Amino acid sequence: RDENAVRNFLMGLMVPGQKFNPPVSAEDDARYNDLSGKLLKLAAASSFSFSARERLQNRIGKLLNELVSSIGDEDKGMAIADDSARILRSLMNNVIHNPFDVKFRKVNLGNKVIAAKIARHAACLSILNSIGFKPDGDESALVVAKDKRVVNIAPFVVGRDCIDKWIDRNRYLIAKAARKRKDEDNLARLAAEAEEAAKNQPEVVEESEEEEEDDSLCTIKFRLEGEKKLHEIEPDNRDTLSSLLDMLPFEVDEGETVQFTCAARRLVVKSTDADKMAQSLSDLKLAPSASIVVKVGEGSAQTSSKGSMAERAAARKKKTSGSHSMHSIGLYSQNDGSKAETFESGGVLYDHDVSDDEAEEEESSGESPVDESANEGEDRD
Repeated sequence: RDENAVRNFLMGLMVPGQKFNPPVSAEDDARYNDLSGKLLKLAAASSFSFSARERLQNRIGKLLNELVSSIGDEDKGMAIADDSARILRSLMNNVIHNPFDVKFRKVNLGNKVIAAKIARHAACLSILNSIGFKPDGDESALVVAKDKRVVNIAPFVVGRDCIDKWIDRNRYLIAKAARKRKDEDNLARLAAEAEEAAKNQPEVVEESEEEEEDDSLCTIKFRLEGEKKLHEIEPDNRDTLSSLLDMLPFEVDEGETVQFTCAARRLVVKSTDADKMAQSLSDLKLAPSASIVVKVGEGSAQTSSKGSMAERAAARKKKTSGSHSMHSIGLYSQNDGSKAETFESGGVLYDHDVSDDEAEEEESSGESPVDESANEGEDRD
């Protein structure tokens, strides 16, 4: 009995589809199935020669590189090759973990994802053929280990490991291509959203009224003489200069003279000049803009100006008049100057008097200021 129990257990563990006798629980059955897969993987690896492993690895790596180059653009090719490689790995992994399940041995080429990522690339189909997949019937699908109870998973393990190494070796290029593709997808999505929003937006007809600029307006800036405050008005260029008198913001007594001065136009016009005052602003070249200084009360301002100028001239004359003298005292040699007194030390005392115009008048009248200074020196002695 014990020998039969061990034999039945080993048959259930090592022979695909064999039931355990006596039956085991579902939990034990799942655990034994996992153990059967490990034993099968070990047996397959031992039966797969080293040279066959090397040839398969080289072939799969070469086909993955050809997949990238066949697409053209390096970034785009790397991104597409990464997607295809991951799907191939998933197909291989399903067979490795379920070597007894028939449904994982078949690849439907009509599937939307398989058709887009695998079937359209010859390199991907060559990789599947290298690990044992063959066309099934009408070639709409690929199948491995058809009509067999178990699959030799050794080529699948080698193919999966080879794909993992290729992805790890090109991870930086794959990440760069993924970022670029993501940016392109976002731009395309935004463009599509903008186009859709433009289609759904109701058309609004706006009546655009073009404002016609009035060329007849001009800008006049003026200030009152003696003040810094600027005033600005916008008369018509057809207005006369006399019309500006009514636009002044300060009062002007009747009969008082007003003078307009524009330095840029070299224009000085008094309100008493009827001909000039009757001309338009455009005729006087004050359009489209001009700066004017306004002086009110010309007569009184002129008298005051003359008086102040006369006072300033008199003050300057008064400053230049009067008596001024300068005495210079120092030690000089004995022969230096005739108006000097000798000191015991060998030097001389020199007294020099410098006078202004009044002193010159006295000199011309016969009185010599130099002689007086000499006499004063004798008196001091």
